[in-house]
Amino acid sequence: MLVKDAARKAAEETLKNYWDGSLPVDPVKMAEAMDITVDFAKLKAGISGAIVVQSGEATILIDESENYGRQMFTCAHEVGHYMERKANGDHEFSFVEERSQKYDLHEFYADEFAGNLLMPETEFRKAWAACRSDNLMSAKFGVTPAAITMRRRKLGLV
Repeated sequence: MLVKDAARKAAEETLKNYWDGSLPVDPVKMAEAMDITVDFAKLKAGISGAIVVQSGEATILIDESENYGRQMFTCAHEVGHYMERKANGDHEFSFVEERSQKYDLHEFYADEFAGNLLMPETEFRKAWAACRSDNLMSAKFGVTPAAITMRRRKLGLV
């Protein structure tokens, strides 16, 4: 299975198990339902978030100075790391999201997971057909306009 398909499938399963159907999707609420602690804190410059799992305890840290849309994407991204590592049987790991870090398959998976989680395809397509505005979509889905643009491109909605 391709990495993007595995990430999509994991996001769909997460939505099925933890989403109440309302928009915007709340990744913090979902993480907490999975017994992941989510803390907003002042992080070092250049770091958007991190996840640390040690001794069965998972914690996501999110930079408190980022805008709401960015924080929600970061949270969903970290949940993506959690789901990927859990599927691989890892019980202790950590990822730190530095804005200038090297982009690898783990980061690709987490981004794909986050996009699919925060902007479920069916709801996204319906909303796009109704308004065709990245800014309005951004407000509806609680993400940045850049995230909307990327999701549109991935779904072939140009």
